[in-house]
Amino acid sequence: MKLFTLCFCLAGSLLIHAENINIESNKSLYFIDGDSINLRMRIAGIDTPEINQKCRKSRLEIIDCGILSKIYLKELMEKMPGELVISVVGTDHYGRLLVKVLKGGVNIGEMLVKKGMAFSYKDSYRLEENKAKQEGVGFWSFYEPPIEPYKWRKSNK
Repeated sequence: MKLFTLCFCLAGSLLIHAENINIESNKSLYFIDGDSINLRMRIAGIDTPEINQKCRKSRLEIIDCGILSKIYLKELMEKMPGELVISVVGTDHYGRLLVKVLKGGVNIGEMLVKKGMAFSYKDSYRLEENKAKQEGVGFWSFYEPPIEPYKWRKSNK
């Protein structure tokens, strides 16, 4: 969830121009204080390693792949030029808004998968994930890449 906090902040100017945002559930809302509300959003079509999900960058170096993925997203959003466009495409089973994020016309979810910093959720970006694996980019170049986040969540409840 913290991974998308950056998107909430950056989306502020976009949301000002929106006429209406229809939310089916309060579960999408995050209350900061008495006069500040953020929206909980999840980038549609991808799944990234969770914070505290470890992987081996080398035989001797264990890192937090969730933090790595979060840092990559933050840097990508800060450095990539162009307008930020966030489109709501649905809600997930936790009540978060599912969004498509474009920065300068680039699909950020797809970019994360292409760069080996995210898994394709189901078959959304399966071709891009397979290509990233073949080319050994991002965490696919590691001695031991992270396991799929849904498997990690299941075994670390």
